Amino acid sequence: MSKKVLQPKAWIPRGPYSLGTQVGNMVFISGQISQDNDGKAIGPGDAKAQTRVVIEKMQLILAEAGMTLDDVVSTTVYLQDLADYAAMNAVYIELFKKDFPARATVRADLAGEGLLVEIAGIAVKA
Repeated sequence: MSKKVLQPKAWIPRGPYSLGTQVGNMVFISGQISQDNDGKAIGPGDAKAQTRVVIEKMQLILAEAGMTLDDVVSTTVYLQDLADYAAMNAVYIELFKKDFPARATVRADLAGEGLLVEIAGIAVKA
């Protein structure tokens, strides 16, 4: 089975990894962060704004494979501070809408100045 790198033109990976990888009917999305292409945090101090940017990045990656957020079956959410859980969750509920994917949420030290939220995911086209 062939592997396809998913790389939306708007975003540049900031390291030796693919933003997304498609194998057959599955897409694996690397942990997405709210950082511009110059490495600067977008929405510093605002977990809602950062969550929105992260999920919008995920949408662009999925679109490269002809998928949407409805195809996401699992996510892992990393929060710099668990106090941001409610803010992240408010945007997550708004953008994923219903039939939510399985999810794990953990506190983690994020690799980047001012980053509050990182989300990785797996999508499957049925």
